[in-house]
Amino acid sequence: MSSTQYEIRLLGLAEEDLTEIISYIAVDHPNAAEKLLGRFKIKLAVLSTSPHVGHLPHEISLKQLGYRYLVFDNYLIFYVIDGHMIYVHRIIHGARDYKNLF
Repeated sequence: MSSTQYEIRLLGLAEEDLTEIISYIAVDHPNAAEKLLGRFKIKLAVLSTSPHVGHLPHEISLKQLGYRYLVFDNYLIFYVIDGHMIYVHRIIHGARDYKNLF
């Protein structure tokens, strides 16, 4: 097991995705939204020490681009490992057709 620490960067679209998710939930359930945001942060922190914990996508085009994804509740967190950096590209509800979002 490696002790390498990876830096996590949320790219613009991933930040927008997360903001939309939390804002949507906060309308009716502000406490739940705050807790969910904290849980997202914890899940993303796992990637900083275990970047390969995510799955390889079934779609060849996404796999060829180096994407991995992490399942978190009803969401899929798509990211790419580049050196000691993890770039989070999208955070998408699992019910969405994500193939056309990349």
